[in-house]
Amino acid sequence: MFNSKKSLGFTLIELIIVITIIGILATLAFPSYEKYIIKTRRIDGQTALLNLAAQMEHYFFQHHTYAGATIGSGNLDTDVLASNQSPEGWYTLSITTQNTTDFSLKATPNNTKDTLCDSLTLDSLGIKNQTGTGTVKDCW
Repeated sequence: MFNSKKSLGFTLIELIIVITIIGILATLAFPSYEKYIIKTRRIDGQTALLNLAAQMEHYFFQHHTYAGATIGSGNLDTDVLASNQSPEGWYTLSITTQNTTDFSLKATPNNTKDTLCDSLTLDSLGIKNQTGTGTVKDCW
């Protein structure tokens, strides 16, 4: 009689097919993953701007002006935040304009490829904006 052995492994063709399928799936999934990461980092900048705006309002309540408020200068009387970095460090915060009655804040990304939104801005009236190619709805 004929003696047939049962194969317990995979053939080279089967392995190549599986590796090809995994490669195709990874190629399709990576851009979506990258967009998700950028969006998550953008939330760090948004949160930091909203927190800074709240601190500016607190400064106004105490001093009756926005003028003179600083970020991370080491002056406890004028600092509204101890650091100019967002909580996760993905954005650098700045006060772009300030006077007696209004202010404008900016969050600039650190090493982030966010071409859709780039820098985020917020002013004393709560108007949100961005400097990238996207819309305010995309970025906020």
